[in-house]
Amino acid sequence: MTRRSLLEAIKRVDALVVLLVAALAALVIGAVYAALYFGWFGSPWQFATWLAICVAFLAVGVPAVGHRMTRHTNVHGSARPASQDEARKAARGDAGASPMHDQTFED
Repeated sequence: MTRRSLLEAIKRVDALVVLLVAALAALVIGAVYAALYFGWFGSPWQFATWLAICVAFLAVGVPAVGHRMTRHTNVHGSARPASQDEARKAARGDAGASPMHDQTFED
């Protein structure tokens, strides 16, 4: 990874997300410290089991928070997505308006 792409990736990270993750990490570290300090686990095996369950829940939950592509599939009536040719013409400013003479609109 080049330095430039690394800087671009860092710029994309939202500051609020970083703050929330840092707060959550501090809360987790405090909870683990309190659990060990007050002896809430009777043996190291109980702590290891609890830790393995927490990591399993984290591993299952993290991939569900990925970027989802928006799909606009709710097309009603005669509306339809533009073809690639129509999109290029519209980008150049060559596209004309659709004929409206035979369309009716509800109030």
